[in-house]
Amino acid sequence: MSLRPHSRRSTTGDRFAPSAFVTFAVALVAGASAIALVVVYRTGERIISERERAEALAERDLLEEVDQEQGRGTLVLSVARRSRFAAGGERYGLFAPTGAPLAGDIDANRPEFQDADWRLVKVRRPSPAMIHVVSVTLPDGLLLVVGRDLTNLRQFERSILFGFLAALSIVIAAGVAAGLLLNAQILRRVDAIAGTAERIAAGDLSARAPDADRRDPFGRVGASINAMLARIEELMTGMRTVTDSLAHDLRSPLTRMKGALARALHAGVSEEDRLDAIEAAHDEVDRTLNTLSAMLDIARAETGLSVDMMREVDVGALAADVSDFFSPVIEDAEQTLVVEPLSDPIVVRAHEALLRQALGNLLHNASIYAGAGARVEVSVARDEADPRLVRLVVADTGAGVPPDQRGRVQERFVRLDPARSAGGSGLGLAIVAACAKLHGGVLRLEDNHPGLRAVLEIRSGGAG
Repeated sequence: MSLRPHSRRSTTGDRFAPSAFVTFAVALVAGASAIALVVVYRTGERIISERERAEALAERDLLEEVDQEQGRGTLVLSVARRSRFAAGGERYGLFAPTGAPLAGDIDANRPEFQDADWRLVKVRRPSPAMIHVVSVTLPDGLLLVVGRDLTNLRQFERSILFGFLAALSIVIAAGVAAGLLLNAQILRRVDAIAGTAERIAAGDLSARAPDADRRDPFGRVGASINAMLARIEELMTGMRTVTDSLAHDLRSPLTRMKGALARALHAGVSEEDRLDAIEAAHDEVDRTLNTLSAMLDIARAETGLSVDMMREVDVGALAADVSDFFSPVIEDAEQTLVVEPLSDPIVVRAHEALLRQALGNLLHNASIYAGAGARVEVSVARDEADPRLVRLVVADTGAGVPPDQRGRVQERFVRLDPARSAGGSGLGLAIVAACAKLHGGVLRLEDNHPGLRAVLEIRSGGAG
């Protein structure tokens, strides 16, 4: 009852985190843009200043040549004309040796004008301003000053500032729009995953996160969650199946055990009947313990708890050893056992005890179900395309298993012919399938034409 309101409050609180991220991103973009503005301004200022200095020096040299070639009168007229028609911040001044202005719009001589080479000087007329000046003292004592005010630089500043504000506005608008869109997309994907988690918490183990492209981060998270949920559902379903099956399959032997012990405790029973009853109870206990042991083996294999017991195993030698152990059983069943020899060892990293048990279960099933006169063949081969994949095959020429039952017989407690089960628990092939799963492979039951061909595929090192 309290789960959903709590989850809703958490979801609402989480919605503000992306907005804060958007704000941080916008601030970061604005800060980076401001730094870029300063860099561009400094670079542009240097370029403008160097260009204006070069122009001022060229004009100073030109006017100096006018003085040398055409005399003072022409120089005065030239400076006056240039000052009158000046454009773009040009400033000129020509001063007599006494400091009196002779021509130009710089009408006051200042000490800073002497030997100036692009010096920044403040002038008061015709209006207060800061100008860069270059100067030269002519041979006749006149002081020629050529300057540039900051008009061009101020225009550049205004252009840069306007462009920066316009670009920043566009960037911020686009960033906010992209951030809100990204925020909505993230929240949509997160809400979908959270909704799946809530359904799982409510007991719906079939809930899955929405399918998405695995190249997308949320797609990878969703795929991982779905794989985890599928595994959880599989384990939960298996646990329910095992619980139901154990409750069903253990009831009968425990009931028989109780009846046998009751007979043994009866006062009027003979000593021979008492011993028979105790022996029957003992057999039922053995069968029950074997069933529980098999279930434990399956559980350890399916949950991966047996991975730490893996080591290097020569599968060919193991198959030959298990086949030799079961050869008397095959002979008693009036069958022929053939083990295909190997020229080279096939070594894989595997769980040796579980692999022996799985191969033994296949041989045991063949001895029971293939029937008298059947031929049982055991072979081991490495896959040519994938050297890590090894196949252990037990093939017989018996009656086989109907195609529509080959998947079912690998389930727990399934016995297609209870009359011929010889007291088995129906866990033999389930253990083989669990062994295959632990080793990253599968158990395939195929038609041997005639008979059954059981292929146990294992991968060196297991499922990981």
